[in-house]
Formats: sequence, C-alpha cells, structure tokens
Amino acid sequence: MAALDLDRYLKTEKQKAFEYDFCKDAESYEVWEEIVIGEEYESAQTFEIKKEDMLSYAEGVLDPNPLFNDEALAGKSAFGHLVPHPLFCVLIAFWCIEKGRGSWIRSLGAMNPGQRIALYEPFEVGEVISVKQKSYDKWIKRNKHYVTYQLDYYNQKGARKATWWLTLIIPRTRKELLEYAAMGRS
Repeated sequence: MAALDLDRYLKTEKQKAFEYDFCKDAESYEVWEEIVIGEEYESAQTFEIKKEDMLSYAEGVLDPNPLFNDEALAGKSAFGHLVPHPLFCVLIAFWCIEKGRGSWIRSLGAMNPGQRIALYEPFEVGEVISVKQKSYDKWIKRNKHYVTYQLDYYNQKGARKATWWLTLIIPRTRKELLEYAAMGRS
C-alpha cells in the first residue's frame, strides 16, 4: 500500500500518534466467525479529551455550528463551553479500540450499513473516557456477515456519557481478512 501523505492534515497530538495503516497488524483483527455474542470487555486504551480534539473534529466534519468550534460564542451559550460534535464518539472509539479486542471496527473491507447513537450528556474537555464493548448481535443476510456491537462510554467518575450501536459487514474468516489486507498492500 502506498504511504499516504497525511502529515499536513495532522494537527492534534492524538492524530500524530494514531496508526492509519489499517493493514498493519491486520492478522490480529477479530473476524465474524470468532465473535461471541454477549461477550463484554473494556477497551485497551482511554481517551483524554482535549480542546484541540474537539475543535479538530468539528473542522474535519465541516460543521459550522459555533457550539462546536467557536469558544467565545459557545461560552455564552446555555452550556457555557465548547460542545463536541454529536459524532465525536466515533473518534473516541477509533482511538480506544485501535489495538486488541474489538479491532473488528478497523477491519479491512468492512462496510457500515447502520448505526445509532444515544448521547446522555456532552463530553467535556478534561474528561478521560473509557469504552466498554459488548458483542450485541451477528447474523448473515444475502451472504454478508453482519455484526453489531454496543459501545458504552464512561468518564473517569463512572458517568455514562453515550452508547453507540455500530453495525458493520466484516470478513467472515481470517483468510478473507488477510486477502483484503493483501489487496490493500499491493
């Protein structure tokens, strides 16, 4: 896979440290046939929310809402501070699940047919977020292998901030996953 020149777009500390080569370590990703429904575990990494993370995400999704990107205006709002974009939890999940269990989220060849997010209270600068994952459902339809995971987000005080039910179509077997990785590397 040809290296992408992303350096000019990377602004935050986390962006610069994140591994963007999804082919790297692909052999360790979970595949459909290995996922056990009902299994729960905590992600290997946590996400400390910094203002730069929220501002960069809002800029990246091109949302002009001043609550997301104008600290002065957001400070005059009912919130009194910047509020993260509603899809900010996607960024948190990719950071927390970069390695280890739940890595199916990075699976090569995956397609996202749907998701649902429940936000209980806004994420705030300074919070340290952990993600608890639960394999929620999996099924086969039209010869495609679907999996839904429930991701629950908690801050350092144990307050639940959000839940994301994410459905992906992923490779069924390790062999299929490695074939996708080989195509990506060529």
